[in-house]
Amino acid sequence: MITRRAFGLGSLGLAAGAMLGRETGTAVESALVDSHTHTFVPGLPRAPGARYAPDYDASYDRLLAMAESNGMGRVVIAQPSFLGHDNSYLLGALKARPGRLRGVPWIEPRTTAAQWDEMAALGVIGLRFPIFGLPTPNWADYQETFAEAKRRNWHLHLYVESKRLPEILPVFLDTGAAVVVPHMGMFEAKLGPQADPGFKVLVEAAKSGRAYVMLSAPYRTSFEGARVAAPILLEAYGPDRLLWGSDWPHTNTELDRTTTYPKMLQSLAEWVPDAATRRKILQDTPTKLFRFT
Repeated sequence: MITRRAFGLGSLGLAAGAMLGRETGTAVESALVDSHTHTFVPGLPRAPGARYAPDYDASYDRLLAMAESNGMGRVVIAQPSFLGHDNSYLLGALKARPGRLRGVPWIEPRTTAAQWDEMAALGVIGLRFPIFGLPTPNWADYQETFAEAKRRNWHLHLYVESKRLPEILPVFLDTGAAVVVPHMGMFEAKLGPQADPGFKVLVEAAKSGRAYVMLSAPYRTSFEGARVAAPILLEAYGPDRLLWGSDWPHTNTELDRTTTYPKMLQSLAEWVPDAATRRKILQDTPTKLFRFT
């Protein structure tokens, strides 16, 4: 397990007390950002057709404690697909911990102006479309949503199988908004990234200047493939449009929810050995995109 001392300031320093922080009273607040997490508690209503239904506690306080223990002072919460369009818990988390959290909900097409303003005031900075394993929506229904997201300078977060990226990613890029693709595009493990047509489309999307990729969750694809994919993405996108996320609490897996987090940081250090480059991925790029101050 990675110790908090192991990533000292000289090697980017992932320990909250050692690096990139600022004094806030007697505590040091890390400026590092975990750009992809989920939060929920038992008993929340599940969406019809949910692919899975966790029964454990992944509250926002547990999330923040886990992030802090691994040197992360700021966290972005993405709405999990099994909760559907009920973003009440996510929005409650933003309201309870406004300085440290940003949110990416999954909304219905006809959201009112008042709801848009309320979300913005709470710290929403993007919209999620977690349609992995789910039918493709009718994008014509979302044209006003896409336009409003672009007007507010919110990104669109697309979680989908790599084989669907050639069809869907151009639709999202055509909106003019920034687009975030998690988990290295979910390339197929059997193919590997270099032989995956969807991954090729993702690499080409770097030319748009508006696509971002999350270096995250190699357990959802393959560790071996992620080691191949990371340098390809780094060359195509550069650190200014790459992000890192823990994917805590690692939903729909049997992974340990305590020890996996530092292992994901270790993976990033292996994929991106240069300290200055990692600093951009963990701090500079997400701070700007997610509007942390």
